[in-house]
Amino acid sequence: MKIEKILLIIAVIIPCAFLSADSFSAGTPFLMIFPAPRATAMGAAFSTIADDASATYYNPAGLGFINTGQVTLVHSPWLRGLAPDLYHEFTAFTYPLPVGTLGGNIIFLYYGKIEGVSEDQYLGTWAPYDVQVQFSYGYKLSDNWSVGGDVKFIHSFLAPEDILYEATGIEGGGSGTTFAVGAGALFKTKLKFGELRYSLVLDNFGPGLVITSTGERDPLPYYIRTGIALIPIDVKNHNLKVSLEITKILVNIVDDYREKGIGYVSDDAWKHAGLEYTFLNMVSLRGGYFLDELGARKGVTFGLGVRIGNFNIDISDDHYIYSFEQGMNLRYGLSYVFKM
Repeated sequence: MKIEKILLIIAVIIPCAFLSADSFSAGTPFLMIFPAPRATAMGAAFSTIADDASATYYNPAGLGFINTGQVTLVHSPWLRGLAPDLYHEFTAFTYPLPVGTLGGNIIFLYYGKIEGVSEDQYLGTWAPYDVQVQFSYGYKLSDNWSVGGDVKFIHSFLAPEDILYEATGIEGGGSGTTFAVGAGALFKTKLKFGELRYSLVLDNFGPGLVITSTGERDPLPYYIRTGIALIPIDVKNHNLKVSLEITKILVNIVDDYREKGIGYVSDDAWKHAGLEYTFLNMVSLRGGYFLDELGARKGVTFGLGVRIGNFNIDISDDHYIYSFEQGMNLRYGLSYVFKM
């Protein structure tokens, strides 16, 4: 792949795939690629559920209600309609403590090997990537309330300094490191018709990322996410969960409201809906819908999960939400639950 193509993918096409409108002002858009097949099969409406290791990403408050150790591994040959060798990897864990539950995750986005050519001059070969390492903690305040927080360390590598200079004329840079913090709350209560849940999450608040020697700092995609979920059926052999959520990237929200109005701000928010039906505590069928009006992403998501002993095997597909042609956009997950 030539350098012009990879720069186009990283700087333009990939952000278009999941950031919209003035949200393009945010850097490190890989932080908003939803991980975990169970959650993505449900349209990523998962911050109100947040009952497995992926809670470290969707809502750290969910950890407060988790009293088992868990490990999750997720592999995704991501968006092959853009490039043939993109990979998105996600690993997460939970570990109950005497007070609260600790968790963490690692996200790795690999763009593939690049052969740089500029004006018929061979520049070299390298492999751009983004990586996040996160630690989360959740604490159960009561049978109804849990709160949590996270801190993450972010590193992006675009290109070696000399190659970046040949391609753009900018001296120095090519990679950057920063950090961010987040917090969440999760409320649940029993009603006559089932269990009701409510979530509120704020995440990716940090000093932004500097990639080039110009010193220009790109803001992180800091956001607010809120939603409700209902579990109307929870008996011996049947469990049904339904969730509705909204995610809004907050970058430039004040200017958007002043210049374009509340309607524009609302249209720039992502709407999620998901459901999960589990039979015999063994097989789960999942479906969802995702709507990003200004980002031209909308469509159904779906997936399947199978539990075998302490192992969970999950798969999901969300390729229908993207406007460009590609095959299935699959995520494969394997989880193990430790009884502690």
